[in-house]
Amino acid sequence: MYPVLFRIGGVSIYSYAVLLTLAFIIGTLGVSRGGKRAGLPEEKLLDMAMWILIASLVGARLLFILIELPMYLADPLSVFHIRSGGLSFHGGLIGGIAAGLWYTHRHKLPQGKVADLVAPYLALGYGIVRIGCLLNGCCFGIPANLPWALPGAAADSTLRHPTQLYAFFAGIIIFGLLLWRKNKIRFNGQLFLEFILLYSIYRFFIEYYREVSAYTGILTLGQSISLIGAVGAYVAIRVWPLGRRNAA
Repeated sequence: MYPVLFRIGGVSIYSYAVLLTLAFIIGTLGVSRGGKRAGLPEEKLLDMAMWILIASLVGARLLFILIELPMYLADPLSVFHIRSGGLSFHGGLIGGIAAGLWYTHRHKLPQGKVADLVAPYLALGYGIVRIGCLLNGCCFGIPANLPWALPGAAADSTLRHPTQLYAFFAGIIIFGLLLWRKNKIRFNGQLFLEFILLYSIYRFFIEYYREVSAYTGILTLGQSISLIGAVGAYVAIRVWPLGRRNAA
């Protein structure tokens, strides 16, 4: 594991933070270029990206704290130790969606069109950040006796499913599928719903190989949220009342 990529003087540069920053920069540039081609105001998209980043980090941290609440009750000051991980993607997604809806409504931007611009880069960014998880030693898999098993947990040499790498490849595949699908949708917002559907399906099955502690009955918390997301996205795609590309 390489939680610290390098040091400048007495300052440590953390791998997770670097990959998270890289994902944000790539996503922002991709959305900005796509928005420019679609005739959307570039400066507003850049401003929206900052709001989404802040809301995503807050949402990701809050949900992670709620999931691991006993640990944080035992050590309240650790709530502020986020430089090397401790974020929930589902929480970040919820926070980002809320910020995006608020910003696009306030500035009268076409919400569906903007969401479709974001969708592929959300998948790509997810994959990039999971490399940060691998380097950091978090989000690791269960022990495995496989040729490709890795010691993916911090301070633990046990060979495990490299679920961080599974997640990386899933993100890249979803990114490619969404780029291929972007000109085949029948209404604005469909591509983002397809991201939710594809991600939820992937996440449901990857949970069987991840080391998790939060359960809701026989399913993990991640599986329960993913099941809701997959069903909700599929139903929305099938019954969307507008059914036309020029809908917001």
